[in-house]
Amino acid sequence: MAQGDMFLRIESARQGAIKGEAQDENHKDEIDVNDWSWGMQAKTTLSGGGASPKATLNELNIVKQVDSASTGLMSAMRNNDLIKKAVLTVRKAGGTPHEYFKISIEKGRITALDVDTSNFSSSGDLSERLSLAFQKISVEYVPQGPDGLPQGSMLFDAEIS
Repeated sequence: MAQGDMFLRIESARQGAIKGEAQDENHKDEIDVNDWSWGMQAKTTLSGGGASPKATLNELNIVKQVDSASTGLMSAMRNNDLIKKAVLTVRKAGGTPHEYFKISIEKGRITALDVDTSNFSSSGDLSERLSLAFQKISVEYVPQGPDGLPQGSMLFDAEIS
């Protein structure tokens, strides 16, 4: 049994919603995500006491299986289509699934897209990796209380100027 689920919803300026094959009632037609990564980095000097520049926001990297969204994503990249909004949702499995982590990006572009056979020998599925650059990001974490219910959310917002 899976420990959780991950979904990606993408809306582009030209195509509208790029539909995947997720069957979940709360994420119908979104893209099932296998893996993802995102982070920040900063170069800093520990001596001198001067101010450091702001951290650099990395691209959001997604790994998924080739599906009905693949050609739409390829078209969006080839045509340099604006990604108006993309939302990555991470959810814990259980009786009442708990959506505890979300990354929302706005004003983005697909900067890389690769299809490979990294999982083909074990699953028979092709893998697809894409990278999204963006101008605005919002990260939300919603802790789960001892009673299993969601607690108040915590937010991080950043905009690239």
